[in-house]
Amino acid sequence: MVYMVKVDTSTFGQNNRISLVSPLPALLNLERGDEVVFYIENGEVVVRKKTKLYNGIDFEGKDIKERLLEYESQETEKIIDTSDDPEEIKRLAYEEYKKDQERKKLTKHD
Repeated sequence: MVYMVKVDTSTFGQNNRISLVSPLPALLNLERGDEVVFYIENGEVVVRKKTKLYNGIDFEGKDIKERLLEYESQETEKIIDTSDDPEEIKRLAYEEYKKDQERKKLTKHD
């Protein structure tokens, strides 16, 4: 089975802005002023840091990909570890639901 790891969600805001949620800036090695590039690949939007090539070789891009694969692997293991127990799946889903409800309450009070 193939899993797509959800990192978090962000809200589309003023001036057509979307904030990158933690841990993406660290995983992408982003610093203030760095450029990101948006692609469409196989019907999905892909966001990548614009990296510098050294004689045509993208060393930083390779490092970023390794960090992303490690993060993906760790998060996928969490999904796989619980996927055999229907009660655990239900408990985790309810936990996420409660977090969403709490976020909505906080947003209404701002």
